[in-house]
Amino acid sequence: MTSRNGIDLIGEDLLQNIVARLPATSFAYAACVNRSWNVVCERVLSRPKLSSACSFNPSLQIAVEEVLDKVLSEPIRPHFAIASIGPSFNLQEAHQLVTTKFGSQVPVITNDPSGIIGRDALSDEFKEIQWEITEEDDDMPDSPPAVSETANRAVMLTVGFLPGLKVTTIPLLKQVEEPQIVMVDKFVTDIREFSTSVSGSKSPAAIIMFSDFQAGMKAVMEKMDYAMSPETVVVGDSGCQFQHTDGTNNITVTEEHVPAAVALVFSVDRNKRPGVGKTQFHAILSSGLSPVGPTYKAASVREKHGESLTWLTARRDGSRENIDGETVLNQVYDELGDRIQFPTFYIGVTKKRKCSVGQEKVGHITSLAFHEVLG
Repeated sequence: MTSRNGIDLIGEDLLQNIVARLPATSFAYAACVNRSWNVVCERVLSRPKLSSACSFNPSLQIAVEEVLDKVLSEPIRPHFAIASIGPSFNLQEAHQLVTTKFGSQVPVITNDPSGIIGRDALSDEFKEIQWEITEEDDDMPDSPPAVSETANRAVMLTVGFLPGLKVTTIPLLKQVEEPQIVMVDKFVTDIREFSTSVSGSKSPAAIIMFSDFQAGMKAVMEKMDYAMSPETVVVGDSGCQFQHTDGTNNITVTEEHVPAAVALVFSVDRNKRPGVGKTQFHAILSSGLSPVGPTYKAASVREKHGESLTWLTARRDGSRENIDGETVLNQVYDELGDRIQFPTFYIGVTKKRKCSVGQEKVGHITSLAFHEVLG
């Protein structure tokens, strides 16, 4: 009763202005005062919101505290968190520090990418860092604390609030013992089952992947491309170490299996509140490749066993003359002229093959693979 009278006295617009300036924890307390305050808080957080920050403090604990203070300095309800750390920090310790702060209900992924990009939590200065790991560092163990050691101590934290969506982490498991089979079908099925339970659709809205170098993500992505809707956006890092929690305390890893990858899965909540809009994901792919010259069709292909090389002859579109690889390269050089000094060439190969998930009916998938031309 007092709270209702309080709102009547100061007005909902003024209350909204006040709570919109609160840090995340105080904002959460305000939303629990009563239904009227909760309505005002819902109005403040009515759209998707991402909050991120970087810290370059050499102490892991202080660095984590700095990024946490920054991302939680404004109203936000964490639906997920991604922590990226430098190689000089301990991955498991960093993950523990972050998950302790957010609790067991928030999916968290901690990884060690090849660098970070974002704004400093203290100075708000925009920085882009690639870890300085060189052979010289390994060869000089007696050298003083190098620039690389300092540069490799950094933490970036991203926290997301996505109304109308539910988020979880799903691991891609592989067997511990040889032949270390990667359980791709189970992985795809787990994603489908989560999405179906949340939205009624087998395909989620988006997936962010993190995997180690040995996960064999090319085959995994081909199967996901086959199994998911074209509208499902899939991005990620295929060469990192990671730790994860799914926000439900479910234990999916056993002594027989370890995670080779983990997916942060975003699925539309069919029970979302009335008035909550639709969150859409968009991805822009930069392959770093530019097509040059005419299109060629392979005439003959011969693998050179033991060297993982393929020799080929080809013919240009509209021509019946078969030419060897050297002639193809010379024609491409003629097309380039002096525009680039040391070009690297790739051949794009379209493949069509059979694919299925579990006991489902076999279908077909078409994929494009790029192979570097060595000579």
